[in-house]
Amino acid sequence: MLLYADHLFDRASVAGDGNAKGDHLDTARQNPLYRAPEAPAVPQLPPELAYIWTWFTQLNQKRQCGMAVNSLTSAEILAWQARHGVRFDPFEEGVIDRLDALFIYHQNKKDK
Repeated sequence: MLLYADHLFDRASVAGDGNAKGDHLDTARQNPLYRAPEAPAVPQLPPELAYIWTWFTQLNQKRQCGMAVNSLTSAEILAWQARHGVRFDPFEEGVIDRLDALFIYHQNKKDK
């Protein structure tokens, strides 16, 4: 799942001109002279973990942002769980934390 998330977060990260990197790639592929480099297969979301990805995307929409993108707080996570009647088990909580850290990493990359 982390490979899947890494791929999506990288495509969504902002390039120097303010557009998403994935948009640049999609536009370049439309040019008849474009020759795509050999790329590894796009990671797939494991079906058995899709529910955690859905939870993370819902949590991510509620993220508080100030001058920069902040990590999800425990209060935000607990409020989301209470609202949706869900209680994360330790594994699910760990995956959410790792997805959040990966998201923050991509938001703060300096090679934009």
